[in-house]
Amino acid sequence: MGGMVGLTYAGAFPEKVAKLAVLDGVTNFPARRIKPADARIAEWVGDLDKLAQRKIHRYPSVADGAERMLSRNHHLTREQALHLATHGLKRNEDGSFSWKFDPYLRARAPYRLSLEDHMQLWSRIACPTLLVSGSESFLPDPGTADVMTHFRQAELVKIEGAGHRVQHDKPAEVIDVLKAFLGAGAG
Repeated sequence: MGGMVGLTYAGAFPEKVAKLAVLDGVTNFPARRIKPADARIAEWVGDLDKLAQRKIHRYPSVADGAERMLSRNHHLTREQALHLATHGLKRNEDGSFSWKFDPYLRARAPYRLSLEDHMQLWSRIACPTLLVSGSESFLPDPGTADVMTHFRQAELVKIEGAGHRVQHDKPAEVIDVLKAFLGAGAG
């Protein structure tokens, strides 16, 4: 979500952004078709109703939350998962732990920008742009999904063996790529 926010901002205010790096964050693709407004609104209301009834998963300990992360992302080390769980969980009144996450973010708002809006914003981005993609991401590859042609000066770097959360899966490689893109003074 942060990548799309950065892309939208840089397209709306190109004079305010000197360089832009996006980590596996292009989520709109030219081949994707947007549903009609009535279908999007109905789906959104249904999603909100489901989310309102959804029980928040509770973990007995931070270590249990880390184990859950390890079971969902085979790229993480135990140390990384424990660090992420330590900072990503909150203690509940009953002593259990749950993720610091607003579940309503899972519902796709029906008033999102259209694909054409995104492509027009991408074409306005004036700064050097780095798109970092995980080779094992569930998102389509920007290099083969007709994304790159909409940018003035974008570079795509694919991190092998990384999923959608490239910064968790291959942190050292992501840091190296970002340092090279942002310049020697970065870090």
